[in-house]
Amino acid sequence: MGAGASTAGVQAAAKEMSEADMKQVLSTLDKDSLAKLEKALDAAKRETVAASAAAATKAKALIVATSADKMGEHATGAWSEEICGPYYTFVDAGLDVTVCSVAGGDVPIDAGSLSGDFKTPNDTRMIEAGSAPLKGTKKLADTDVSSFDIIFFAGGHGTCVDFPTDEVGAVVAKAVAADKVVCAVCHGPMALVKAKGADGEPLVKGKKATCFSDKEEGMVGLTEKVPFLLEAKFKELGAELDIADPWSDKAVRDGKLVTGQNPQSSVSCAKLALEAAGK
Repeated sequence: MGAGASTAGVQAAAKEMSEADMKQVLSTLDKDSLAKLEKALDAAKRETVAASAAAATKAKALIVATSADKMGEHATGAWSEEICGPYYTFVDAGLDVTVCSVAGGDVPIDAGSLSGDFKTPNDTRMIEAGSAPLKGTKKLADTDVSSFDIIFFAGGHGTCVDFPTDEVGAVVAKAVAADKVVCAVCHGPMALVKAKGADGEPLVKGKKATCFSDKEEGMVGLTEKVPFLLEAKFKELGAELDIADPWSDKAVRDGKLVTGQNPQSSVSCAKLALEAAGK
């Protein structure tokens, strides 16, 4: 065995040999070669342990999507870019990314988000990859948010149905209590509406934030169909809102709380989340 033998080569060779073959090879080695083999195996073991440790400490992001495909009689779902943009921002940054949804199963995607100019390169990348992360997702209630570094609530009008609930609010509160980065874009901040801080006050009270604006809601013609206007609700809850012009890329960070205004802000929101997580 040469001194330059790689640990990977040693591991590969050992896996292919039977116990009898291994014993036969060992019996032919002199003391010096045995010492070299022992050293190589020790190095291989250290590499394996290091790789396992790296995998265990790899940063993790959870993207939470709506499970509602209708808001009353209005067909809706999740807005594709608000999942796909953050998904690939996190993946490309080296994070382990999981998508879950409120009820579990396949994530309903708003058809409008994939039409015309609304469809983004991130959407195309997901579709061409088979959209596996959006299929058969785990239920939010069965997901331990404290095991993730970033919890990102994606938007779409479906969130108006299943995000502003006590159950989702409790998940947000748990993530905040565990000192995780909580991020939400567009209508994703619906998840923050029922969330409480440790003092029992609304989580967003006194926090700098942004969200889908009342003006933008009017421009898409859904003012009368949403359960409440998100901007008005955040003001009612005491948030310090920073709203940009309609369809501007706007993301706001307040400590480990990150919010984005609209679909155009999805990637910026995810990048701020990475910054908040120190990644």
